[in-house]
Amino acid sequence: MAKTKEEIRVDLIVKAREILKDKGFDFLTARKLSEYSGYSVGTIYNQFKSMDNLVMWENCLTLDELNEYLKKAEMSSDAYVNLNRLVEKFVDFVLENKNLWFTLYNFHFKDIMDDYAVFYLRRIVKIIQVLENNLCKLFVKVPGGERKVSTEVLFITLFALSSLLTTEKEFVRLNKKYVVKVMFNTYLAGISMLAKG
Repeated sequence: MAKTKEEIRVDLIVKAREILKDKGFDFLTARKLSEYSGYSVGTIYNQFKSMDNLVMWENCLTLDELNEYLKKAEMSSDAYVNLNRLVEKFVDFVLENKNLWFTLYNFHFKDIMDDYAVFYLRRIVKIIQVLENNLCKLFVKVPGGERKVSTEVLFITLFALSSLLTTEKEFVRLNKKYVVKVMFNTYLAGISMLAKG
C-alpha cells in the first residue's frame, strides 16, 4: 500500500532528525537524506519547498522538546531558585542535544527571517513566557514593559551563550555550565538594580 503524502513527510522528518542527531547539520543535504531515507530528491522537494523549510520543522521539534524538558524543572515558591533551575535545564538540554541545538542556533543566522512561520515563532514565545512568569514574581517593582524587554534580552543572552555550550574545541578548559550560571545570575543582579532605581 502506498504511503500518503503526510506519512512520507513524517518519514522524512524522522530520518532527517536521525541524521542531525548522529552526524550534525553539515550532513543534512537533500542527496544524503535521499540516500538515507530511500526517497528521491524530487520527493523531498515535493514535501518541503527547500531544505531550510525542512530544517525549520526540525527546529520546531527541538523547541518542543526543550519546552517539555523545561517543564521537568522542579519548581518551588522561590522565583529566583526557579529561574536558576530553568537555566540549568536549558544548559543540560543543549549539552545533551548539541547537534540539534547547533542546527537551531545556526538557522537563526540565515537570511530568511521573513520566512519564519507563525507556528515556529509561537514555540519561541512559549519558552520566553516560562522565563517571564518567574521574572514577574521576582521583580514585581520593575514596570511590565521593562520586565518584558528584560525577559527577551535574557532569552537572547541564553541563546547566544548556547553557542559556547556547543563549541567543542574552543573554551575546552572552561566549566561551561558554571560560566552560563554566573552570567545569568549577573544579569538577574542587574535587573534587581533596575527594580531599586
